[in-house]
Amino acid sequence: MKNQTLIQYFHWYYQEDVKLWIRVAEEVPTFVELGITGLWLPPAYKATSGDISVGYDSYDLFDLGEFDQKDCVATKYGTKEEYLSAINALKASGIATIADVVLNHKAEWR
Repeated sequence: MKNQTLIQYFHWYYQEDVKLWIRVAEEVPTFVELGITGLWLPPAYKATSGDISVGYDSYDLFDLGEFDQKDCVATKYGTKEEYLSAINALKASGIATIADVVLNHKAEWR
């Protein structure tokens, strides 16, 4: 059995100099070099606070950064296309993706 190494690839104080989904895709070679076998990513869906939210104030679980809601299209971490690109880059390198999905934190729809 091969040992697994999972990394939580987000934190509360993430600065947006580069969107997280883009950064994930760019850093795949580094993950491989370090022996990372899985990345735990933050909630990818639209949150009540729009593109400033870390994702734990769920708004639309089906909007991964593709619809104009909450005064933005992208989430704090990027667009749906960037998210899928990051996941595909991880998968192509044999790195598993764990998506954080919070189903019980439901915000009011407005």
